[in-house]
Amino acid sequence: MSVDRFYQYVLYAVLVFVPFAFFFNTEIFHALNCSPANTRLNWLFLLLTSLADGLWVIMIATVAQSLRPRNFAVLIIALVIGNILLHSGKFLFNADRPLLSLGTGQVCILGLPLTSRSFPSGHAFSAILLFLFLRPRHSLWAGAIVLSLAIAGAVSRIYVGVHFPRDIVTGGLIAVAAWFLAEILAPRLHLWQMAQGTRTAGLVIVGAGTALVYIFLYHEKTRELEYLLTPAAYGVVAYWLIFAANRFFRRTATQP
Repeated sequence: MSVDRFYQYVLYAVLVFVPFAFFFNTEIFHALNCSPANTRLNWLFLLLTSLADGLWVIMIATVAQSLRPRNFAVLIIALVIGNILLHSGKFLFNADRPLLSLGTGQVCILGLPLTSRSFPSGHAFSAILLFLFLRPRHSLWAGAIVLSLAIAGAVSRIYVGVHFPRDIVTGGLIAVAAWFLAEILAPRLHLWQMAQGTRTAGLVIVGAGTALVYIFLYHEKTRELEYLLTPAAYGVVAYWLIFAANRFFRRTATQP
């Protein structure tokens, strides 16, 4: 079976699951929500939910782009389209999160105890969009692993108690729709058809800038993992400084 066919089957399976996510929304939530006693699994899902945050997705995507160029213009357009749809949905529906909808005694919360604008899930959108950007094209096993991590990142929002299943599937489907629409629009907008130096500078600014925003301005950090994620963000800044310096000295060395 080809990798693309495998991805198609997964998408079909998700579409079949969508009605169940809405009709059995609360039951699925309780089945997947965390248990305070399961400390190792709680740490893992806290890490996954933190890395599914939009800032970390941008950091990961820009570093990946610097290592092996992909269609970055599609990612940018999909982020714009998807965030318009996401935030429109959040403000339009203003759905209660599980903590407010079900009550404190019915929900296990890890991390920030959010209460409002549950539908749809921004983290699920970000996780699936990152998968679409990074997805392997030639290895079925690699594709299955990357997809499993993306799905785990999306489902982690249920596990940590801040989203319902309907929020997750909707956020993921918005990512798929935004990506396919961006693939149609990107060739017409010519966003990434600029000089190599300009593209490189833009990548450095976005990658390092996002890390600095996370370090100094982001107020929704996972406190339990701040000892790990904040140094990692500093590592991203260091990566871009080394990357920019390497490109500068390489270009200087090749000039007559």
